[in-house]
Order: sequence, then C-alpha cells, then structure tokens
Amino acid sequence: MKKRPLSRILFFLLLLLFLVLFAFLGIRTFYHAAYTPETCTETVEELSNPYIGFYHMYGYVPGSDTLSNLPSDDNSDPEEAPGLVMLELNLRQFSNEDLSDLALSQIDTILSAWQKHGAQVILRFLYDWDGEATATEPQNLEQILRHMDQAADIVNRYTDCVFLMQGIFVGNCGEMNNSNYMSDENCTVLMQHLSSVINPSIFLSVRTPVQRRKILDSMELPSAETAFDGSLSSRLGLFNDGMLGTANDTGTYGETSASADTYRSAWVREDELAFQNTLCNFVPNGGEVILDNPFNDLDRAISDLTQMHVSYLNSEHDLAVLNKWKNTVYDDEASIFHGISGYDYIGRHLGYRYVIRGTSLDRSSLTIQLENVGFSVNYRRMDLLLTLVSDTGEVLSYPLSDDSRFWTPGNSTELSVSLPLRELEKGTYTVYFQMTDPSLQREIMIANTFSHSEYGFQLGTFELEKLM
Repeated sequence: MKKRPLSRILFFLLLLLFLVLFAFLGIRTFYHAAYTPETCTETVEELSNPYIGFYHMYGYVPGSDTLSNLPSDDNSDPEEAPGLVMLELNLRQFSNEDLSDLALSQIDTILSAWQKHGAQVILRFLYDWDGEATATEPQNLEQILRHMDQAADIVNRYTDCVFLMQGIFVGNCGEMNNSNYMSDENCTVLMQHLSSVINPSIFLSVRTPVQRRKILDSMELPSAETAFDGSLSSRLGLFNDGMLGTANDTGTYGETSASADTYRSAWVREDELAFQNTLCNFVPNGGEVILDNPFNDLDRAISDLTQMHVSYLNSEHDLAVLNKWKNTVYDDEASIFHGISGYDYIGRHLGYRYVIRGTSLDRSSLTIQLENVGFSVNYRRMDLLLTLVSDTGEVLSYPLSDDSRFWTPGNSTELSVSLPLRELEKGTYTVYFQMTDPSLQREIMIANTFSHSEYGFQLGTFELEKLM
C-alpha cells in the first residue's frame, strides 16, 4: 500500500485549520460596534411616577353623596400626570342593611371617574369619620361580610387603578381600633374573607405588624420564591397612621422583644422596624406622620422611613411635621440632594427611584447598571424595552425579562440584552431604554438627565461596521 507524502497530509491539516479559523472569525469578529454611552448624571428633580409619593384624600358617602368632588378625565398636560389618591368610602348609611343599588352605582361612578383620570387608588371602606365606630358599625359581623361581597363585585372591575385597600372596614376612621370587631378571631375572619373576594392583584393592608402576624397566625414573611404569588401573606402590607408620632408610633409597636418567642405580641420599635425592613420589600407600607417630636426630626425620619420601605404618605396630615420638614435643609455635602428641603428629599425617595449608573456594549451584549435609591421597590412589575433607532429610521425593539419587583432599595441591578449585530445593516444606531407600567400604560421616569423621546431615555449610540 502506497503511503501519502507527508507534505500532502500537512496541506490538508493546514486547510482544515484555515476553515475552522474562518468559521470562527466569521461568527466572532467580522463586524465591529463602537459604542459611545451618554453621561449617566443623576438628577435631583421630582419624578412623576405611579403608586408612590404624597397622596391626597377624598371622602364619599355612598347612598347620600352628590359626588361633587369627582375629578376631570382631561389629562392632556403631561406635566400634570395623575398621582396617588386615597378614597374613603363611608358606608354609615347602611350599618344594618345591604348597600342599595344607588350606593353601588355611586361606588362604581367614583372608581370609574378616578380610573379615567389616570390616578392610582388607595381604597378604604369604613363606617366612621368621627371616632364613634362602635356606634356606627353594623350590629353583626355577617353584615360587614355582606358589604365586602357587594363592594368586591365593583372593586374588581378596577384592578388597573386600585393599587391597595386599607383595613377591614371597621374601627375609628377605618383604622382597626376602638371597634366591636377587633378580637383576633374577628380580624382574621374579616381579612381572610376580604382576601377571598378581592382580586389577588390588589394589595391589602392592616394597621400594625402584630395584626398581620395574628391574622396569619405566624411570623411568616414573603420570600423571593413566594412573593407576589397571590396568597394572603404575599399581598398583606401595612398602613401606619401614627407614623413617627412617639417611641411606639402611638400604639403601633409594643414593649415585647422579638426574641421573647411570641409573635402574637407587639414588639419594641427596634424589632418592629427590623420586621418591616424585610416584609416591606415585598408588600407596600405607608400612612400618615403625626405629632411634631424628635422621632420625626429629619435625620431620624429618613432613617426610619428607609427601614420601613415607605412608599406613600398623606400630603395633608400632620402639617406640623410636614412643615417642619419643609423648613429643614437636607445637609449632606456628599449628596446631590444637599441643600434641598427635607420635605423634598423625602418626597423624592418615597417608593422607588431608579438611577442608571452606567451602560456598556461588549461584543453583542448591551449592559445597563441600574440602582434603586428610593425607600421601596415598585410592587407592580414593569415592562422593560431596549430600542435601537438607525440613522435610516429603522426601529428595532428588544424586551428585557428582568423582574423589576426585586430591584430592592440601596442595591444595584445589572440588565443585559444580546443584540443581533451580525444581522443589522451597517450604520449609526441610537440606543433607548424604556420602562412601562402595563396596567396603566404609563412610562416610568428615571432619575437621570438623559434626553427623552417616544422610545424612552437615550443611553448612547454605536457605529456598526461590517468588515467583509
């Protein structure tokens, strides 16, 4: 058998190596994209974003109200984006009977008007505005449950605008105190029933952390695995209308240590703040600040609001505290917020606030470094979109799959999307990033000075060259 010359074998080996290198380089290096990022400058400006901030209150008495303070549905001014409102619906006319057709129709009209206005609603049903709940509430628990059923039929039509519900219909001003129905058993029955009839996308809330623990009969907290799954634990947050008022937030906290192994007791302030620091990364927390005192001096207030992950506060109460913040300067020379009022600092950090710290393009992967500098997360998931606009006007969009509900305060997130650069025509491309709330069809503003267009915020540009 004749042997092949060594030179022929070497030739074929070199040819094979050339083909492998050609294929490899054809995939990896026969295009080049030179990326120029925009400067990521943080802004101190107030952002108009949903579900957060200082809210305004509106009260109605279904069955007898003229509904004279309903909003206009004219939202043509982009600088006046509708914000967060609290609607208190007083059912005192029906303490011992079902809600009438007129009352139900009026509840529907109220929610419809605020929906068309584009607002996000904190909803509270109650029987009392005057501190006389024991006299105005229904005489039996079954009537309250029936009112919950009737109200739910209407509330569930407005899941796009009703963000959360406060309380279980009872107590002075609906605040779950001084009621005939505040036994542990009654609170549990009422909240479990409300949870069963209200759409799971709407958050619920109780007045104190210990009320949550008793209703769930557990110290159970949502986790990354169980958060937002529609269970009562995953949607039961807090509303604190005694916030920063005293050492125990006017009865919100107690005198027992969490280490005493009794979750059915109200804990001392330090332990309840630690409890909220974990809980309220997954469920909303907000309310009212009251009583000018050292606990709501600016530095201490910011520290506690940060731990509690507060996303909303009453804009009208307590004015003594709010005015104190307005007259106090935020003093931190290392911060871009140095020199603004304490009220403005807190307002700009209630809820979520996203800052893009940097962007880069490595081969075909575009990466965005984003930090949440607010007090809380956004509890509703956003749609995330990266858009390329070529110099010829071609528009190409790429969704990002990251779950924005887990962008926790004080932490950075890296978003990445692979771009099909080999498939694109050569030329100049402008890169835009956009976050949108799918329920409201409303864009989420970010705390950067980037230019903005219909495609979102401009992150940078790249020049795409084809080398063969």
